[in-house]
Amino acid sequence: MHDILCRRNAGAPVVTLGIGPDFVVIRSRGVLMNIPKMVRELREEVIGGGVNGGGHLVVGSIKFVEGMRKTVIESLIAKIEEYPVE
Repeated sequence: MHDILCRRNAGAPVVTLGIGPDFVVIRSRGVLMNIPKMVRELREEVIGGGVNGGGHLVVGSIKFVEGMRKTVIESLIAKIEEYPVE
């Protein structure tokens, strides 16, 4: 899906979230984000979220407690919005 979105939005920044009941898989192009840093921050900020994960700067995954899904995803999206684009 990410590759398709990148082709459809050639030259534009793209972030794709694959969302499951207790995980998110993240891929991005053209956004200067840091997934390991986001995981550390979410782990500290979302109390009881059980946030864990990692990856590279632009590709990674995050696991969390299923009951905290909405809170973790909303916090993740807010963090992604803060990162500059290329």
